[in-house]
Amino acid sequence: MTFKQNFKLPLTKKTKILLLTATTGTAALTLYTNTTTTDSFTNKITSPIHAVPRSSRAISTIALTIADYKLSLRNLPVNSDSYYQKLSEVHLRSAKRILKLCEENKGFYVKAGQFVASLKQVPQEYSLMLSSLQDQAVPCSFKDIKQVLQSNLGRDLKNIFLSFDEQPVAAASIAQVHHAILKDHQEVAVKVQYPGLESQMKIDITTMSFLSKSVAWLFPDYRFNWLVTEFREVISSELDFIQEARNSEKTGKNFKNNKFVRIPRVFWELTTCQVLTMQFCWGHKVDDVEFMKETRINPIKSVY
Repeated sequence: MTFKQNFKLPLTKKTKILLLTATTGTAALTLYTNTTTTDSFTNKITSPIHAVPRSSRAISTIALTIADYKLSLRNLPVNSDSYYQKLSEVHLRSAKRILKLCEENKGFYVKAGQFVASLKQVPQEYSLMLSSLQDQAVPCSFKDIKQVLQSNLGRDLKNIFLSFDEQPVAAASIAQVHHAILKDHQEVAVKVQYPGLESQMKIDITTMSFLSKSVAWLFPDYRFNWLVTEFREVISSELDFIQEARNSEKTGKNFKNNKFVRIPRVFWELTTCQVLTMQFCWGHKVDDVEFMKETRINPIKSVY
């Protein structure tokens, strides 16, 4: 019999209050206080509805994880070999739970998992387990992408592009990229942010913030407020494509004398906070070892 089958969360008065209010409260509060004016009416309604199962999964996962730590480590002498051995086991179990949560909730939870994996402060069990997370996303329908493009660029696509591939060349957790050709025959890569993403981010961040505060309330020794604050700052910058474009140009200036580095040009007239249009450069991924072998490029030397 597995640990999960044997384990039951002790429902103290505080825990019952947490589980009762969290799911409904997070979505409802976000609907009225965090939904931006740029979202469509449909997104304003569906975002909180979709948030309920996401929040429920997050709450149950964190509650189970905290209780696992408390119950598994109790009565063990701190700093003893048995304590550290058990602690490592709980770290691994918990990391697997968090990984599953990120994979099921997708979107910003994947981003959050990647962020946690990059931190030196977290236990190795977490960083190794969560490092397997990749930006895997089902592409958004072109109908929705077209609406984002037209609302941001202020024109019909046929008045801007000679052709626009409806099938994306890449899709990740916050955006997808399309190949297109401008009226002057220049090839461009158009990165389009998914619709309703800002509202979803605020709902997920609200849930994460609520959970971190609830954990601190239930168990004062566990405080993760700083983690949520840092993640909010990181993800907010990723949602600002104008800032990304500026960073790209800055990188281009830094490497302008390096013949081995090429930074695509930004088309500012077709770039907004939700749409990034850049010069399309054909090539291969940096981890395409087979291509390097075919073209006689030494993978090790290319790194240095």
